[in-house]
Amino acid sequence: MWLRSLSASLVILLLSLAPTRSADACGPDFPASRVSERVGTLAEMPDGSFFLEATRLVPKPADTFVVAEGLEPEGARTGGGERETALYAAGAKAFERGDAMQARARFLELLSLPAEQRRRFSTFAAYMLGRNAGAGLEQDAPDGFSRTRELARQGFDDPLGLAVASLGEEARLLLAKGDDLGAIRLYAEQAAHGSTSGQVSLLIVARALARDEARLRAVLVDPLGQRLMTTFLWTRGQEWYWHESPAEGGAARALELLATWDTLAGADRLAAAAWRAGRFDLAERFAQQEQTPLSAWVKAKLALRKGDRASAEVLLAQAAKGLPEAEDWRIDASREPLRPLGRVEAERGLLALVRADYAGAAEHMLASCSWPDLAYVAERVLTASELTTFIAAHPPAEKDRCEPELRWMRYGNEVVRDDGTPDEEAQVAWEEERNIKVVGMNPRLRLLLARRLLRDGQEAQSLEYFRGTAWEEEARLYVGSLEQSRRAEDPVDKARALYTASRVARRHGMELLGTEVAPDWAWLSGFYDFSDYEAWGSDEERLREELSPGAFAAREAVGSPPLLAVAEQRRVAGHAPPHAMRYHYRATAADLAQRGAALLPPRSHAYAMMLCHAARYIWNTDPDHGQRLYQLYVRTGAAIADEPWSFGHECPEPNFDRVQEQLRAQRSWRGLPMHVRIAWVGSGLLLPGLAAILLYRKRKSARG
Repeated sequence: MWLRSLSASLVILLLSLAPTRSADACGPDFPASRVSERVGTLAEMPDGSFFLEATRLVPKPADTFVVAEGLEPEGARTGGGERETALYAAGAKAFERGDAMQARARFLELLSLPAEQRRRFSTFAAYMLGRNAGAGLEQDAPDGFSRTRELARQGFDDPLGLAVASLGEEARLLLAKGDDLGAIRLYAEQAAHGSTSGQVSLLIVARALARDEARLRAVLVDPLGQRLMTTFLWTRGQEWYWHESPAEGGAARALELLATWDTLAGADRLAAAAWRAGRFDLAERFAQQEQTPLSAWVKAKLALRKGDRASAEVLLAQAAKGLPEAEDWRIDASREPLRPLGRVEAERGLLALVRADYAGAAEHMLASCSWPDLAYVAERVLTASELTTFIAAHPPAEKDRCEPELRWMRYGNEVVRDDGTPDEEAQVAWEEERNIKVVGMNPRLRLLLARRLLRDGQEAQSLEYFRGTAWEEEARLYVGSLEQSRRAEDPVDKARALYTASRVARRHGMELLGTEVAPDWAWLSGFYDFSDYEAWGSDEERLREELSPGAFAAREAVGSPPLLAVAEQRRVAGHAPPHAMRYHYRATAADLAQRGAALLPPRSHAYAMMLCHAARYIWNTDPDHGQRLYQLYVRTGAAIADEPWSFGHECPEPNFDRVQEQLRAQRSWRGLPMHVRIAWVGSGLLLPGLAAILLYRKRKSARG
């Protein structure tokens, strides 16, 4: 019962500490786009994860203690010998009814049994001795908790993770005695074992210290205390984010106090915190004290603020070399992955774009694992030839390290264990159950290139990149129809082929011709116009809310001169799709149908229906174009009354066979020699006269 209560309290505590993000509009949680927020990206210094940093305050323990927080493992309280089980049960009942002496006697009796007779419940008894301590039994607490850990080291069963829990219990006793440093050491060791309880306890202690200058000064004499507080300030610079107003929180006061130290353990963390707070003088001072990836990153920000982009690139490269690939600073798995290495690579990609190193920008964006940014560079910045070379340098067999970002972007889901770590086996089962397949970066790039080549008229080359995809059959039908329209000699056959191509373009345009970024936003399956969100994100009031005070203050200096160079703008304009409208392929489909109509007799059924379908393709996205097509039909087409239809809305299939028969008959007549056609015409004129004469003579004969 006590363990369930402890677990429930921990869950409630975590929920109360979980950050909330404000939002001004409802909608999907899109991945961050660095190219659309260039100044903010380069000006911002991301805050790390306190819980991750808490596990690193002390070296990883040599002990391999069990961590069992959350739900109690099934069968954890069974499996002991008869005598030890009975003694532990008796002690637990005495503890519940408040009989401390009786409980103590039973636990001690259990621990006095021969080792082979108490393998299961020895850690239970020692831990409960610590919790049972009260007036007159004060020494039982540290002794019991210490003994719990020693028993676990000796191999006694610890299914409830009591050795790790004992660290937190003992730290709580030290806090009550005013020994903050002693408590921090034990909590840090508990956190280093992977205990969420230890991580949360460190956060609570750090908050309390930030509000109490006397306690804070006492803790800062020790490097461990310095590392805790510099980490706290870096990861929690904006106290409102964690439900504490600046007036209530002590982060600003703590920063000023730490600034009085000449040197600090965790100086790089303090430098990052100072940047986020807008204290650029402190950021520069403390970034010089430690040579770490984080300090190099802060120095890069400082260089950007001074306009020295070349130095910033060198410093970002240094930071990238030291950052672990798998490290993730996000708070929980329901949020977008925040891998610092990916963020640094994205910043390097932005600076490469500024100096027109487009191939380098593509490499950095690939390393950043940000598909929206890589797609922008691949589709709008690189030439088709450059993109082909880039894809060839990254074969499909290459390991895709971007799966976490791609999975989150596509499905917004990651299956995790009770301790918050990803559960890959459960993730696979979840995706298989829903028939989900996470598409990697290389296949995405190949499909992007295939669509781009097809838009550019490089049809044969595009089929090479459609091969093996779900859209290969439709791509071949589209390309084959266009080729048929060029090879056919009969205009009706040409029109028929163009109509087939137009239907494919309309039905499968997003997959075959759509742009991954603007204007179609295929990476969002076309459901959202991301440019609306980009404009919303550039609002100054929103920037003030979203950026840290330091990033907001530095943004003008970082963004001068502009980060979007003229050369890049020219490329973006030059690589635009043939129509600027959203769902541009609908206009392509309409153009194909209109081209086919122009090959047909204007007064034919097929002509009218081709124009009708052309208008239907674009009526919702470009009604003005639809109206122009209608006016063309009114001027040139025939009234079609043999079946119900509505121009631009309900369009029967064009009757190509009928018009082909009519044209064949006309061709047959025109193919006759001139004297034969004259004879036929003459015959046609004489026959009615001869028939009248015969009829007259017949009637006259009858009267006579």
